[in-house]
Amino acid sequence: MLEVSHLRPRSGPVAASRRTSHEWRHAGAAVAPKEDLIEEAPVSDGPVIAIVDDDQSFREALKTLLGSFAFQVRTFGSGEEFLQSSELGRVACLLLDLAMPGMSGLQVKQQLGASGLQIPTVFVTAHADGDVEQHLLAAGAIAMRRKPVDQQMLLRLVQGAVGER
Repeated sequence: MLEVSHLRPRSGPVAASRRTSHEWRHAGAAVAPKEDLIEEAPVSDGPVIAIVDDDQSFREALKTLLGSFAFQVRTFGSGEEFLQSSELGRVACLLLDLAMPGMSGLQVKQQLGASGLQIPTVFVTAHADGDVEQHLLAAGAIAMRRKPVDQQMLLRLVQGAVGER
């Protein structure tokens, strides 16, 4: 997996507002700026990226990565949970696990299409054979990536999908 150290999160108020009072002291400031004292304040008005995966650690890792680039990230542990969300109409890009308990990622994508929602979708999976990728692309996916994912490539795919909307 490639490191993304050369990629820089958005600077300015978004990045600064993520610092806690403790981090401000270690950064050389005696006190955090007044507006930064609330640690869980919403910090982004960027595009909404939805991550649907039954692996909580994978969801959280991607949430951290994408959140550092000023995306609003929503995570869901199942396809059913995502489809019942009030966020559906706001999602600019969907990162969707292919193999999950209950509804599969392909079933989620098909149900979105049947509902008239065309969300740019990147499938991520640890379980894929040679024909799966072609089948997913034919079903409307913009890409499929195998786990563990290359974070830099995934970030490029998300940025490209968001730029197309």
